[in-house]
Amino acid sequence: MNLSKKNTIFLSIVVLTFIILFVSSPAQNLEACMNGLLVWATSIAPALFPFLIFTKLLSELNFIETLSKYLSPITRKLYHTPGISAYIYTMSILSGYPVGAKLTADFYEKGLISYGQACRITTFTSTSGPLFIVGTVGIGMLHSGRMGIIILLSHFIGAILNGLIYRNYMYDKVSISSTIDTQSTTNKNILEDIMFSSIKSILIIGGYVAIFFVIITMLNNAHILYPIEYFISKIFSLLHIPTQIVSPMINGIIEVTKGCLDVSTISIPPITKCAICTFLISFGGISIHMQALTFIKRFHIKTSFYILQKVTHAILSTIISIPLYFLI
Repeated sequence: MNLSKKNTIFLSIVVLTFIILFVSSPAQNLEACMNGLLVWATSIAPALFPFLIFTKLLSELNFIETLSKYLSPITRKLYHTPGISAYIYTMSILSGYPVGAKLTADFYEKGLISYGQACRITTFTSTSGPLFIVGTVGIGMLHSGRMGIIILLSHFIGAILNGLIYRNYMYDKVSISSTIDTQSTTNKNILEDIMFSSIKSILIIGGYVAIFFVIITMLNNAHILYPIEYFISKIFSLLHIPTQIVSPMINGIIEVTKGCLDVSTISIPPITKCAICTFLISFGGISIHMQALTFIKRFHIKTSFYILQKVTHAILSTIISIPLYFLI
């Protein structure tokens, strides 16, 4: 990581501040870390780990090559991407963040997609999964399977529409072969390599979840977020929007699981809870963005572009969730 001297000094101050905040309230911060690890161990890791292994296995076989051949006419017309992107979308909606980002990076490194295609693929394959949306948020937090289904459909449809917005981004009409290299791998211990890669990925994800739970707790305990909450609350008050949603939304923008949990505890209409959770899950939160960027930085995607397309995904999904709430 190449940092200028000013950035190094700034980051050093930030880290030192976090260390001071951590030791000032060790019991609360340790509890926050344990809560983050508990969420990771009970909800995230069991859902993601098998998919990380299975998707990596499929990428080493001919299955993706066959699937891509049949789906390419659709994805090329809609998104100007090869059929592999449909496979990435499918795996992403089944397993959740950040599988879409990891698979996109893997296929880019294999030379199966170009830089522009990789960027476009991220616009509709960065999704959460049904286990988290319906199980954890819908049933577990909001105590409503119906609301979980509404959020799920809004989130997935929003991703499909989001990809259409960016279908011409970095489109150069240069086609890259989507044929997977099927050279002999008898001299490689494929399963061992896949297991090592998957364990490394799941541990990285767990680290991000735990540390961001701690960061949110420290920021709230030190009232560092208060000026932002106060300013946004004043704007919401003028617009006659419930101000009690400000703190959960800010927490959710930092770490989506914590934000959705906070939303479930406040007294607002169910449709508002549904819309806010849809927005937070589709945006993803800084914690998930850091997880995704760990993988997609391998093809040097612009962080600003990644954040922009997550914002548009969140807006689209939220808009979709409102009519769906009355239809389902």
